[in-house]
Amino acid sequence: MSEQSYEAALAKEEASLLQQISAIEKRIEEIDFAQETSAVNFPPNIQAKLHALRKIQLDIVDREVNFHLKAHAMEVEYQAEFKECHQMIARIVNGEDVSDLVEQDATTNDVADQPSGVPNFWLTVLKASFLDGVVQEQDEPALQQLRDIRCVLLNDPEPGFELLFEFASNDYFTNEVLTKQYFLSCAPNVEAPSKFNGFEIYRCVGCKIDWKPEHDLTKDPGMNSFFSFFEPENIAEVGTNCGVMMMECDFEYGYYIKETLIPRAVFLFLGENPELGDSKAMCTCNRCLYIDCLDHITTYPEPPAEEEIEDGEQEEDEPEKQVLSASSE
Repeated sequence: MSEQSYEAALAKEEASLLQQISAIEKRIEEIDFAQETSAVNFPPNIQAKLHALRKIQLDIVDREVNFHLKAHAMEVEYQAEFKECHQMIARIVNGEDVSDLVEQDATTNDVADQPSGVPNFWLTVLKASFLDGVVQEQDEPALQQLRDIRCVLLNDPEPGFELLFEFASNDYFTNEVLTKQYFLSCAPNVEAPSKFNGFEIYRCVGCKIDWKPEHDLTKDPGMNSFFSFFEPENIAEVGTNCGVMMMECDFEYGYYIKETLIPRAVFLFLGENPELGDSKAMCTCNRCLYIDCLDHITTYPEPPAEEEIEDGEQEEDEPEKQVLSASSE
């Protein structure tokens, strides 16, 4: 048996065990719920009805799980249709043969000293997006060499997706493609099934960037870099609470790239819909992906006490102190 086949078999066995454990935990939860509701001051016939209602509610959640799994499988199957469109965008952006894509009249004014593609397309898209805050000035020369950003949906051995950033030859690293994989879970929390809302990212894997000498953009601990996005393993070395919040932020980045940045890249470049790059719609922290932002997510100042107001007159307002937390920006 090949190593790949062995890993696939192991993954299926693990999934089967997790399903059995989930069934046992669900039964335990039903027993606990029955004990809890028995203490509530409901008549016995109402308690029985509530128990039946909750079982139906849990059954709805189970069916939602099956729906999301099948929907993801269909999305994986259909991605070839979108791939064709994204390949055409890449051809135009990178100045490849586009005679069959661009109207002839639009190219009649082209001259030799004009660029053949669309310069800085993906850098402009990133800076027009939710990720603008993590693109630093020192990152831009490297990101100018970004040729394409793609997403590949996965379903075997487990649901997930992979982001691929393709670069032209540059002065910073030797990699042609930088990757980031996200793995998805679609199972309700046994302790809180009411919070189930479809797929959730539970793990991600970056890649090693082969930096050229004296060109590592991430080595300076005093400066952020967009390329830290490809090193999520470093986040795990941070304290538990901070690490969790930082990973949640990283997951938001991944979903945003998959769901908005790639499929709406041209709109972002043209600035047709500013809401596509609205950070308030996504992340709940202040760039907490990066280590030097820990102060922003670990500082919780006490709100100032309200002072008594005499004779119905309000005192002059003092400048408000900025409160930085994981839930505000």
